[in-house]
Order: sequence, then structure tokens, then C-alpha cells
Amino acid sequence: MRASLRSLLILSILMGIIPSLFAQQKTKIRFEGANSMKNLNLDEQKLIRYIGNVRFSHEGTRMICDSAYHNPDENWFNAFGNVRINQESSTITGEHLYYDGKTSTGKIDGNNVKLISDDATLTTKTLYFNSKEKSVYYNTPGVITTEDSKLTSLRGYYYDTSNQIHFAGNVVMENPDGKIYTDSLSYNTNSEMAYFFGPTYIFNEQNFAYCEKGWYNKKIEQVSLQYNAYILSKENKVFGDDIYYDKSTKFARITGNAVLVDTVNQAFVYGNKVNFWEDSENAEVSGNPHLVKIDNNDTLYLKADVFKIISKKDTITPDSTHRFIKALHNVKFYRSDIQGLCDSLIYFTHDSIVKMYSQPILWQNENQMTADEITIYSKNKKLNQIDFIGNAFITSVEDTNYYNQIRGKKIVVHFSDGKASKIDVNGNGQAVYFIRDGEILTMANRSESARIFIVLKNNKISKVTFKQKPLSNLYPIKKVEPEDITLKGFSWQPNKRPKDKYDIVPKNFILLPAEKGNEGRLKILNNEDIQHIPFKEESHRVENYAKPGNLKKDKKQDKLNVKGKSRKPLKFKDIER
Repeated sequence: MRASLRSLLILSILMGIIPSLFAQQKTKIRFEGANSMKNLNLDEQKLIRYIGNVRFSHEGTRMICDSAYHNPDENWFNAFGNVRINQESSTITGEHLYYDGKTSTGKIDGNNVKLISDDATLTTKTLYFNSKEKSVYYNTPGVITTEDSKLTSLRGYYYDTSNQIHFAGNVVMENPDGKIYTDSLSYNTNSEMAYFFGPTYIFNEQNFAYCEKGWYNKKIEQVSLQYNAYILSKENKVFGDDIYYDKSTKFARITGNAVLVDTVNQAFVYGNKVNFWEDSENAEVSGNPHLVKIDNNDTLYLKADVFKIISKKDTITPDSTHRFIKALHNVKFYRSDIQGLCDSLIYFTHDSIVKMYSQPILWQNENQMTADEITIYSKNKKLNQIDFIGNAFITSVEDTNYYNQIRGKKIVVHFSDGKASKIDVNGNGQAVYFIRDGEILTMANRSESARIFIVLKNNKISKVTFKQKPLSNLYPIKKVEPEDITLKGFSWQPNKRPKDKYDIVPKNFILLPAEKGNEGRLKILNNEDIQHIPFKEESHRVENYAKPGNLKKDKKQDKLNVKGKSRKPLKFKDIER
């Protein structure tokens, strides 16, 4: 995208083309010579007809043609055939020129009107200029070319007094770096600011960008894409109300409904503000940020106050980059097979390891699990192992007011096919579990051991093995006291458990914003004619503020006014040879 935006630099070529056409003084048109001449009286006009190598000059501009009708009194002439206008380094060529020295306005037309200045050329069929207004415009399709760049549009306007250049109607800019298609574009030659309005499509080899309003500051190399803006690349998508980029600092900012999409790993990050540093490939997401990660047929939903996305180069494979996401403060997540909350969390994208800190709580099926620190490992996109380090505690409901409990310095839960199968308790292991006779609860067992191994079947304790210095007590269920079956640190907190994805994401959540310019993008890629969709913000369009004033074409403009009468301009065929 950044490379494509450099296509806007082509706009500055008009700075050298147009100002040279203008002059401040009002002087008589000077006839310099011709092969033959004849005085005529036509429709009460005193005219002079010139034929062959006709030459005029006016305020430093020389005009050459094959033949002309000149009215010295009214200070205008009508020129035909091989018209050429020269002023310093600029040249305009065409088939017909009407020039009014009194108003310093001119119109040159033909099948191939060209305005040439240095290494830039404008080609169109009709060109109007006004030295009094210091303006020029064309209302027939025009093409501006340089050695390696091209700009086309249906209309173009230039105002020297405001240093403004405007292009409107199917504007296309292209160079080796890429192409830009837009509805309307305005450029200020002084501030070097370009504004584009209406559906805008930006292409290069790596990226596609779309917006419906934006600006580009050539001087400091900053760009802003707004209104339904997004950027597509081979592996990523970026959406936002305003996508801003500063090339000098290599810093990007997305504000308003920001969405970052990793299409390869099916990861989606949302927020109201995203800061991105290109050199380090680090990012920060704030403003109700949340993350969605799709794995197989399941989806993880995660939210926090702030996300920090950090990139690290692989020390073994330098071309490879590993990323991890820090979720800070009020962290909560939901997946159908596991839910959790904590104050901070780190997610390593390359191996799907999750680390939870500061009073973390996990829920998995009937189990509530807590510790000082929790680490979650996945394999083949399924739970493989969970480590609970420091004050580890696992709780599940056995029956009303009766809870299975496991406590230790470290607890490791092993999974098979995504389901808990074994629990390994290390250091000061304690366990409370219950024995049934059929469906009836009969006994409570409270055991202690330095190491405890527990086998689970259908999420229920199937076998318990005590490895070191076991101590066990059995209590008849009818005689057991609460303190006999309650381990230190027990806290059952079902109300904190996320119930579904809408505890994480808004009720109106949409996975992916609409790519509103996609239809136009496909038409461009298929080399079809593209009809721009009318932009809602009509007041921002070029035509609504780039008004050409008396340069607007009307029926009277193509007529010669003589003593209050109007007549069509004289044609080349009317000239007697």
C-alpha cells in the first residue's frame, strides 16, 4: 500500500505545466506574421484573415497556426490547423484555438490536444485556461504521463491562487509501484496535501487497500484511509474507520472499529485503537479489545483492557518471526471446552501456549482450577496439558454442599483427545473425594501425600495413588463435619465463570466487516469498466468545492460574441485558400 501511495507524486507535475500559461497584465494581442492576409467584414465584424505560418504573441506567450481570423478591436482571434502555444518550457498543441486577449481566456481543442512541460505531458481533447482567474481545466478525458507514471481522469482543474489541483471522474494513477483508482482527488501544490473522495482502490503487488475518503501528505509522507477502510494482503486483513501511516517513523495507527485478521492462523483482533510499529512489528490494542481464534470446529474468545502484540525473531531460523500477545487487566476468555479469567495473560501464537497470572481461574467441564500461575499447552489444536504452579487447587461438585478438592504446590493435568485423563500432584498434596454405593453417597476420603496420582474417567475420579508418606482418613457421610472435608484455600466461584461468547464479545458482534469495495476490486482485476458507487458524503466531492466559475462549459462559451450578437466560431473550411 505504501508503494502505491507514491503514485500520488505524479500530481506535482502540473506545478511546472500550468503557472507558465498565466500573466498579470492586460495587453493587446500582437500579430507577428503570416504568409498572406486579407481584411474581411463578416456579420458587422472587422476581421483579418491570415493563412500560412500564422504567428501571434500575448504577454510572453507565442501562438502559431496554419490559419486564423483575428479581431484586433475586440482583441481576440480564432486559430485553425497545427495550433501551437509556446511559453518558456511549456507547449500546447491542438487543432483549434479560440483566444480572447481581453479576458485572457482560451480554449484549445482537437482529437489530440497536448500540454507538454519538461518530462510531463497532458493529453486531452479540450483544454480551457484563464490567466485572470489563474486557472485551467479540461472536461474531456485527460491523461498526464511522465517517464514512468500516468494519471487519467474525466475532468481536471487547476487554481493557481489557491495552489489547488482537482481531478474528478474515474481518476486512475499508476506507476511501477502500483495503481490507484478513485472518484475524485484534490492536491495542494503548496502544502503537498492530496485528498481523495469516493470509492478509492489502491493496488500493488503485495497489497490492496480501499477507502471512501482519505488524504496523503507528500511532504512528510503520511497517509490516512477513512470510511469503510481496509487493507488486504496475502496473509492479513486490516479494517478501521481511520487507517493512518507515517513512513518516516514507520508507525501506523488504526482508530474506530479496528480489526486485524491473520487469515493463515484464523486469528481476529478487535479494538477501538491500534498502534503499530513497523520496525519491531509490535502493536498495542486498546478500547474494548478482544480476540477471536478459530481452531478446528471450536473458537476462543478473549478480552482484556489492553492487548500488546510483540514479535521476536527466531534465533534458530532468523527469517521466522514468533509473536505473542499480552492481555493486561480484567482478562476473561471463553471456549466451549475451557473458560477462564485473570489479571494478565500471555498467548504464544507459534505453539498456542497460554500463561495466566495474578489470581487466575480456569473452568474445564465440572472442574474449577486455580493457582498462582497457570500454563496451558495444546497439541493438534486440542488441550494437551495444564500446569498449576503455586497454591494449586482443583475443585468440582460431587453433590449438594459436597466438593471434590485437590491441593498442592504444583498440579499437572494431562489430557487425552481433549479430555482430562490424569492428574499429578507434587508437593504437600491433599485430596478430598467421595465414595458412593451405586448412586448413594456413603463416605468422604481426606488424604495427604507428597505426591498423588489421580486417574480420571468421564471427568470423575477413577483411581487415586499416594506415592510418598500417605495419610488418609475416611468419614461416614452422615457424620462428616464441614471442616473435615474442606481444604485450606477452598473457594467455589461459579458466578465468575463466562457462560458463552457474549460474556466476551458484544451482542452485535460480527466476525469480519464487509469488504464494501470488493465488487469494484474484482471488476478492476478482471479489466472490466468500473462505475464508482456514489459517495454518501456528497459535500466532500471535488465537484462541490472545485467549481470552475466562468470556466464552466455552457452553450454560449463556444460562440463568438460580437456587438451583442452571437455566432458559431469560424471553421477551417470557411477559409478561402
